[in-house]
Amino acid sequence: MGNVDIVANALNQYSKVIKVTNESVSLSVDYQQIMESKPTIKDKKGFFFFFDAETDETTVIDNSKVAQTIYYGCPGTGKSFVVKSIAEGKKGEKIIWYDKSHSKVENPTDEQKKDLYNNIFRTTFHPDYDYATFVGCYKPGKNDAGELDYRFVPQVFTNAYVAALRHPEDPIFLIIEEINRGNCAQIFGDLFQLLDRTNGESDYEIKPDTELAKFLATEGVPSESLKLPANLHIYATMNTSDQSLFPMDSAFKRRWEMEYKPIQYYGSEADIFTFEIGDKKYSWIAFLQMVNDLIVNATDSEDKQMGEFFIKGPVTEKEFVNKVMFYLWNDVCKDLYNPRRVSAPYFMRIKTLTEGEKNDYFTFAELFSDRNKGSRLLLGFLEYIESKFKENNPSTELKLEPIQ
Repeated sequence: MGNVDIVANALNQYSKVIKVTNESVSLSVDYQQIMESKPTIKDKKGFFFFFDAETDETTVIDNSKVAQTIYYGCPGTGKSFVVKSIAEGKKGEKIIWYDKSHSKVENPTDEQKKDLYNNIFRTTFHPDYDYATFVGCYKPGKNDAGELDYRFVPQVFTNAYVAALRHPEDPIFLIIEEINRGNCAQIFGDLFQLLDRTNGESDYEIKPDTELAKFLATEGVPSESLKLPANLHIYATMNTSDQSLFPMDSAFKRRWEMEYKPIQYYGSEADIFTFEIGDKKYSWIAFLQMVNDLIVNATDSEDKQMGEFFIKGPVTEKEFVNKVMFYLWNDVCKDLYNPRRVSAPYFMRIKTLTEGEKNDYFTFAELFSDRNKGSRLLLGFLEYIESKFKENNPSTELKLEPIQ
């Protein structure tokens, strides 16, 4: 391999902007948008990771090792995406399918999948979620003779537990979204004891309820006691900005691995996301860095910041207003607003006032008024947050300008 080959391989592997093919050099089709969000050399970490190739988070996970992990962070940091990638892969290639006789089915069609089940069991906690919703309970139904009968109806935990016992060689995933929105003590009940695990298996056994024990016996799995097997992986996500009705106690959290998902300003797919104001497009990442700086200042907390995937791709002005600006108003700025005296950290403001205009601040509702004619408030807001960001970060070279 000659020097040219070495340089070409290095550029193709590590650069998101420059590509080399057959000794010819070309720029990425998105290079203008990418370079708009390029960090300065003063931001050494950001500068380094900007030129690093995107990492595939699924490659660092060993599914043979038991996992009981809560991914937590600000809204939009990709917590659910990480969990999905671990369990399913990028395109569902990791999913294992089974038929009604519990035999594996290789590469089933979409039509076949309707009659199959797989190794992933998913649920979302909420304030009304309880033990019966998580484990199961008796419900009325008709028996084979068409008569009204009561039978135990299993829910997500029991279904995942039975699948793990039936398929001990396969990884089985129980995924809990928004775990901090439910009352975990009530939902888990005595299952809490099972979360203490060594080499994947529960350290302690518990006796199942009579109804649950009968159901497990009918499914042909051990029913005298409950003990989590090593192949049952439990992943959960937790949005730290939520004002949880039921805070998780330290004893519960101690039984989980906790992994923080930070905001990634550089080196993610969001690098090329844009939003529209009027007929102009702006860099989402540049905006995000500036507005998050003001969010932290206004709330004295990092939890209310927005992650890079708060939007899922390029968005129109209407989408930007109804998703981003509404979040800034409802979750961050509203409590700082009082018509008689607006708090200093309140940052829904414009930089330049028109003749006769008394206030530099505006409310969310005013974005739909004549005051925002021609998107004047939105454009003034972008100008304001850029000026405040530069005021707080004098050495920055970051700009929020229309993308050509």
